[in-house]
Amino acid sequence: MKILIFTAITGHTSLAQAAKSFLKEIPGARIKIINIIEDRFAWGFYKASYRFLPFMTKIPYEIIKNGNFSEIIRNYFLMKYRKKILNILKKEKPDIVISTYFGYNPVLDEIRPISKFKFINVVSDPVTIHPLLFAKEADYNFGFNHYVVSVGKQNGVNKNKIVQTGWLVRKEFLEEHDVEKIRKRYGIEDNFTLLFCGGSEGNNAIIMLLPSLFLSKHKDLQIIFICGNNKGLEKIIKQTYAMFKAINTNIPNIIVRGFTKNMDDFIAVSDVVVGKAGPNLLFESVSMKKPFIAISHISGQEDGNLELIRKYNLGWVAEEPAKAANLIKTIVEKRWILKKKKSSLEKVASMNLQAGKKLVDIVSKSLNVKT
Repeated sequence: MKILIFTAITGHTSLAQAAKSFLKEIPGARIKIINIIEDRFAWGFYKASYRFLPFMTKIPYEIIKNGNFSEIIRNYFLMKYRKKILNILKKEKPDIVISTYFGYNPVLDEIRPISKFKFINVVSDPVTIHPLLFAKEADYNFGFNHYVVSVGKQNGVNKNKIVQTGWLVRKEFLEEHDVEKIRKRYGIEDNFTLLFCGGSEGNNAIIMLLPSLFLSKHKDLQIIFICGNNKGLEKIIKQTYAMFKAINTNIPNIIVRGFTKNMDDFIAVSDVVVGKAGPNLLFESVSMKKPFIAISHISGQEDGNLELIRKYNLGWVAEEPAKAANLIKTIVEKRWILKKKKSSLEKVASMNLQAGKKLVDIVSKSLNVKT
């Protein structure tokens, strides 16, 4: 029994890995993750926006909602990737095909009516869902909550092909961790810990908060920075820290890391997670029951994530540097505030666990396998 998961870089890969982490428990399942998306211009624009101008992405996001532009995008992916995808399907002969990136869907939609495999499309945004994210011929479109149903129906997707699942996160984020062992492994002290995460590409919103963080004189505070693939961000943090260390003898201890595959370890030893409101980091933090502070988001596709944080009481939205600095200062000084988020975090964490279980259940039934 073979399962192919088509994906792309950034958060799409995280979704693919999350799906695989659950599907591995199906007896006899052979799972392969494939990424053939290679549009350098598009990814270059995305990376620049991610790091420096996240507010700029709303313009192309809204323009592409227009039916004519959406059709142009679909035809682009059809022409560019049809042959490659068909060759992969012919070679691999999968029983199940899962897509975590919309660029594969035009080809998969085209071939699904005459194919034997079952097709599952994972909608890669929880609230602000672009019409392109749906696959009309998929057997199932997986999405976070009722938004996926309402938006899907508005765009002509059969309601029987839409499933509310919670958010797919890797199983590691839903399991217990030995915090003491993790601290020893990375040299992390048993102090109140802020985790700043720039995402896979290293969002630069962190930089504006460095002065207020490094002027703090709380001796039992430490800060972990995960900079993703942004080497420049790493360098700025280290240089700024060295400068402030000369004037603040009680400066908090810091740990600076680049891209890591072990985000669950760093979230496990942290009390609060701070970063860009991308869905994967947000739900990974929530799944480990850690409140989230959104200091940035990609305009357009992540607008709804800010609403989601407020609606589900998962943390705070503080995109203005002064507001974020004051909020963090308040949390450090009044740590009991975090307890107010506990029940909300537990509820959504449970939803995310169910997402993985629903995926396993649907795939197992499609393969006639007992789990």
